[in-house]
Amino acid sequence: MKKSYLAVLLTLLIIGCKHPLAIYGEGDIMSATGNRDCLLEQYNDPNDPACHENEVLPPDPYLETYYAQPRTGWHFHRWTRYCKDTPLNECEFDLTASTVQAGVGLTMPTLGAIFREDTIVGYDSFFMGHSLFYPMTLGLPGHASTAGFTDHTQTSYFFPAIAGSPLYIWNNPTSKAAVQAVLDQGDVELFGMAIHHDELGIEGYRLWVDYALQQNPDTRFFIGIPWEWYPDTTTAAAYDASWQAYHPATVHSIIDQLRIEFPYSDFFCIPYGEAGVELYNLWDANNLPDVQALVLDPNNPTPSVFLDSRGHADSILVDLAELVFLNSIYGVDMTTYSHTPPYITDLKAIADSIATGHDPNYNAPYLTP
Repeated sequence: MKKSYLAVLLTLLIIGCKHPLAIYGEGDIMSATGNRDCLLEQYNDPNDPACHENEVLPPDPYLETYYAQPRTGWHFHRWTRYCKDTPLNECEFDLTASTVQAGVGLTMPTLGAIFREDTIVGYDSFFMGHSLFYPMTLGLPGHASTAGFTDHTQTSYFFPAIAGSPLYIWNNPTSKAAVQAVLDQGDVELFGMAIHHDELGIEGYRLWVDYALQQNPDTRFFIGIPWEWYPDTTTAAAYDASWQAYHPATVHSIIDQLRIEFPYSDFFCIPYGEAGVELYNLWDANNLPDVQALVLDPNNPTPSVFLDSRGHADSILVDLAELVFLNSIYGVDMTTYSHTPPYITDLKAIADSIATGHDPNYNAPYLTP
């Protein structure tokens, strides 16, 4: 009996508890003792116990200070789960021997170090939404490449009508599983969602943000805001006024709340809906020579701003909205962007005006110097 008890005791002392370390981006987690270093190469090896287990063995206390050390071209952004409120690259642990003993066989929540690139070269992106959102995302890879963001990658999922709103996607088992399969890869850095005029609540965004951050705690988020429906049922002035009231009253309040609930993540909005407003204004002023109709007449199809009364976009509107996406995500200066849209109308100047006029509090935080 004594030998068996001793064997069990020795086993427990050898097992201890585990405190995994995680690296997001490129850097290393070093330890003051030198006994718990976690190098990027070790973290990338799922079988290396230095990072993925990091055992804490009794009878000693757990006294350690970790230091986040970025690799060349990267900088330390923040810690995850612990020490999140400190701007320093240090995270200290001081657990008594009795606490370590009580935790034998358990695994502590992971300590992660987030590193970001000094210069943005492109994000691994995922976008999901409806027909007033999805088409505007498809040209972004080409624009990102032209603008020098050569590491931009993108997956875009289309769900029709209100089924493209975040809450409906979450509540549909098939759609939910498809999106989760993308997020589960753990490499989505930028997650874009649409808003639908018939689903203006925060719950869908909250659910998806929470899920995405569990897969990659440095995911950035944006809400894309389309133009309003039925442009041909109102005047240009009324359409403009409605947009100016709708945009901040709905999306800005959602972003404000998400920033409160997830204070360590980046949230912003893309006001590409103003592209529809600006083109309508130009059309109304007889100053849009590239189109012959506000809304396409199916019996006499000519270039138009909208393809139908529902507000689906014709080519010029898609092209302008893409520029707004590019500026909002990557901060591309439209006055120097080496792309010439095939129109008489200066779309880059309009996109620049939209960007300049947008409330800077709802621009991408990571673009702020």
